[in-house]
Amino acid sequence: MTAKKLLDALTVAGCDPTIDGPAVVFDADPPAELARYLDVLLTGVRALLLGKRWFGIDCATGRFLGKGGHLNPAAKLPRNVGLLTVENGKAEQWDRLSPWVLDDFPECFEPEV
Repeated sequence: MTAKKLLDALTVAGCDPTIDGPAVVFDADPPAELARYLDVLLTGVRALLLGKRWFGIDCATGRFLGKGGHLNPAAKLPRNVGLLTVENGKAEQWDRLSPWVLDDFPECFEPEV
């Protein structure tokens, strides 16, 4: 699952996500099988809706991840990402991923090499 695939699936499901201030809001509650992915990919969905870049940081090194320092919402997340935000986001708008996110959502991450 990628942020782009999630946004497409939410739209097809009739949830019609939009931005209201810093929040992503939905016309209808997302189905449970899609809602669970919002814990990981919400910032990517928000970046797509805003037309902004999506950033991730490796918590071990503090370095930005992805090509050119930003993530591709149509690609799976790097396995070492720990923080996610949208371009021009405020410091409090960084999402910290759980240490167990790889176990709970392996389909959202690049395969292990």
